[in-house]
Amino acid sequence: DDFRVRNRLESSAVSRLSRADAFRSLNLSGRAALWESLPDQQSQPLFDNQRSDAIPAGLPSMSKVAQILADYRATGLSLKGHPLESFRPKFNELGFTCAASLKNRPPDRRVHVAGIVLVRQHPGSARGITFATIEDETGTANLVIHPDVWSRFRTVARTASALIARGILQNEAGVIHVVVDHLDDVSAIISGGRYQSRDFQ
Repeated sequence: DDFRVRNRLESSAVSRLSRADAFRSLNLSGRAALWESLPDQQSQPLFDNQRSDAIPAGLPSMSKVAQILADYRATGLSLKGHPLESFRPKFNELGFTCAASLKNRPPDRRVHVAGIVLVRQHPGSARGITFATIEDETGTANLVIHPDVWSRFRTVARTASALIARGILQNEAGVIHVVVDHLDDVSAIISGGRYQSRDFQ
């Protein structure tokens, strides 16, 4: 209330700041801050038995994954972690390679990588090849998608927020990319966040 009065902010603005976890320095989690940003709770019968500064009893704390997704939903990024990091044990079990480890893998071998799509580029001089960059919790991986693969996986290639790419690893003088032969859309596992790739610039 003091913050809102001092800064002459409407409750809606404080709610948006709360969702973006702006009150972490005041030892308030995003959920606690959002609760406190609600309009005058004392005037609403639902809250008659609640202190204005208390989260309702039984309201569960957010898991780290939920906090990360909430950050992505509010701001498009998170300082708490990456939306895919909780899936790394499963990815490892399936034999996937994280982006940071691609440089240590022998070239001309098949690899699987997973990531959030950051960039899609389709230069006119590339003879129909599309270049994409995906990001996992360790860094970025560059994908080369030839026209026939793009055509087969057009919907996934154009619209997925997160994907799994299978292909042949190439490393030429330290320039590393995966020449893709198969794509899977895994956007559902990080749903709830806000992801905006830069496409075809």
